[in-house]
Amino acid sequence: MSSRFSQQASQRQRLFANYDDARQQSQSPSGRRPNGYAHPSYSANPSTPPTGAFGAYPSDGSSFRAATPNSKGQYSDAVLSELESQNDEQMAGLSGKVKRLKDLTMAIGDEIRESTTLADSMNETFDGTTIRLKNTMNRMLRMAERTGIGWRVWLAFFAVVVLLFWYVKLF
Repeated sequence: MSSRFSQQASQRQRLFANYDDARQQSQSPSGRRPNGYAHPSYSANPSTPPTGAFGAYPSDGSSFRAATPNSKGQYSDAVLSELESQNDEQMAGLSGKVKRLKDLTMAIGDEIRESTTLADSMNETFDGTTIRLKNTMNRMLRMAERTGIGWRVWLAFFAVVVLLFWYVKLF
């Protein structure tokens, strides 16, 4: 059983061998990054913008003060207050966006409810109209049967009347 665990350990070592080699090469001789907690491309001189494509730094040459902790791992009050004010600004912007999104979704919900109500009322109206037309057609057929004249004759009669009105109107 111990051979199985030793085999897993050797697999783990082979898996992370490249990682450990790359990590040792990237570290300085003291074992720490030369710029503390800053981005690896950040220079120690705050007036020099960092190299690389790290998007938090402007490319126009303006500088930022490094927000790195002191030797005890503590940040200065000025850095903390600046970060807090930036956080407040971002929160205000996000709150405004969330409010607009909420208003938009509420408007969409209202529109959906109104559309559903309109569709339901139209459906009821069409159902009522369908029933009314069926009843009217049935009454007309019963009336035609009582007179002894077929519905085709009545249709022909109405067609002649329409043609007569059309002829009179044109001439």
